[in-house]
Amino acid sequence: MFLPLAAVCPRCWSARLDRRALSGYGEVATFTVYRQQYHPDFPPPYVLAVIALREGPRMISNVVDCAPEAVRIGMPVRVCRRLRGGRLLPLFVPAAGASDPAHPNPQGKT
Repeated sequence: MFLPLAAVCPRCWSARLDRRALSGYGEVATFTVYRQQYHPDFPPPYVLAVIALREGPRMISNVVDCAPEAVRIGMPVRVCRRLRGGRLLPLFVPAAGASDPAHPNPQGKT
């Protein structure tokens, strides 16, 4: 499984690919807080994070709806979609139940 969507597998170059639905849950693998504005649609401070999705792939996105000081490595998050600059983006918000033992993360921790 890999992200982003591509025409061929980046590992074996096969064009026989299947799409799979993702749960939308994961955890913050690492992050940084930007305090300088680099784009008009992202006023500082904002959190740029690597999100480890429950199914295994990782993606880069923003963590929103919480103070930058509250973001932690290992923090459970869930996807939300928000309009930014005329584009619908996959962002992440804190999710208290994302580490629920009934739904283990990719590393098997609960």
